[in-house]
Amino acid sequence: MLRQFSQSGAGRIAGLVAVQVVLLGGCATANAETMTIYNVSSDDSYVTLGGTDGIGDKILWNSEVQTESGDVIGNGAGHCTQLDAEQNFFCSFVITLDDRGKIAGQGVQRTEPLKSTFPILSGTGEFEGITGTMYTRPVEDRARFLYELDYQVPTAK
Repeated sequence: MLRQFSQSGAGRIAGLVAVQVVLLGGCATANAETMTIYNVSSDDSYVTLGGTDGIGDKILWNSEVQTESGDVIGNGAGHCTQLDAEQNFFCSFVITLDDRGKIAGQGVQRTEPLKSTFPILSGTGEFEGITGTMYTRPVEDRARFLYELDYQVPTAK
């Protein structure tokens, strides 16, 4: 026999959950933050599989990460695999910021010069538990890529 919860029963359950959250110290909070950095694209390596459409070809990189003015603040490394003849790529990346930690993500790098959106998946150091989005696009005749990060890192209550 199926049992249906009454309004008051559902209210009691919600109340118990709220009491448990308070007793356990609540949930971690997070402040929304933004960061703008640049990845130098001078040392890319290419692996070509020989097909006429480029599908499956790879780009590998390990390059400097800089401020807008060119100060080196870390490095970016990753790899991309070409998805189609239009040169969209699936990419995985790790950004290492000196003395701060790492930020990792992956997603589709759209055909240049379109802006691409990557989910941020995880991090280390001060970026432990990070979530958010990184927007990228080539700048300065593709000499650098602009990375705009909108993210949150949980902080204990």
